[in-house]
Amino acid sequence: MRARQLTATGQLQAAKQHWQAALNLLPPGSTEHQAIRREIAKLDARLNPEPKPDWRKRLGPIGVAIAFLAKFKGALLLLPKAGFLFSLVSFLAVYWALYGWWYGLGITLSILIHEFGHYIVIRRFGFAADLPRFRLFGAYVRWRGQNVDPGISSQISLAGPLFGFLSGLIAYVVFLQTGHGVWLGVAQFAGWLNLLNLIPVWIFDGSTAMNAVGKQERIAITAVSVALFAILKDILFLAVAAATLYRLWKRDFPAQSKQGIAYYYIALIAANGFLSWFCINEMRRMFPAPH
Repeated sequence: MRARQLTATGQLQAAKQHWQAALNLLPPGSTEHQAIRREIAKLDARLNPEPKPDWRKRLGPIGVAIAFLAKFKGALLLLPKAGFLFSLVSFLAVYWALYGWWYGLGITLSILIHEFGHYIVIRRFGFAADLPRFRLFGAYVRWRGQNVDPGISSQISLAGPLFGFLSGLIAYVVFLQTGHGVWLGVAQFAGWLNLLNLIPVWIFDGSTAMNAVGKQERIAITAVSVALFAILKDILFLAVAAATLYRLWKRDFPAQSKQGIAYYYIALIAANGFLSWFCINEMRRMFPAPH
């Protein structure tokens, strides 16, 4: 019908005239007559909207405050993101001042990717989480969950070192493409930092991950860490082994061990440790020590 087409295109007055013309042809009281009157009433409401009450005047200062909050509600919704951005920029500024622009940017992005690993897996399991917040010596993701299965919390914890390892690989690819040694340094930092995070005590990611690993698996992690130290000579492997022995002594074993988590854990230890070792050796080759 032409009247509906005019309404759809915003020509409300013309649409009303078409409805009015149709209304005059119909007997009053008929179903069609009543339907068209309702259409005309809708158009009248749109053509002559009633003024909204000024609640600021009615409620005094409270009304003014409500109007202010309504006007700037978009900005208020951005406050959590503002906290994330402020902490990110502050962290970048500190490390830029200490180590220069490119290295400061590189390690900031590496830590950000690590933390988003946690964030993405937390959200994948359906838990609420805040965006990462940076501190002077790192960052964290705050999330909310009760009675979480150790296997799930372990996957959340290990996602950080996994994504952090990927950030190191990205930095190494950038180094290969650009030849800038700073990106090799960022790749080495990523491997080192994420291996450090796999130490299974205190605030490190490995502490939560170890909660899903039983006695036999902890022995295996210890043995692999000692073997990697013997091969690659990185003291962090001994730190992982020593902390795992402590968790063995503590005997805080889960009701049911998750072998898959243990394999995941071992793979991350090896991957991040090898990345750090490889990048250090590349640096030594590029910048040999003077004899």
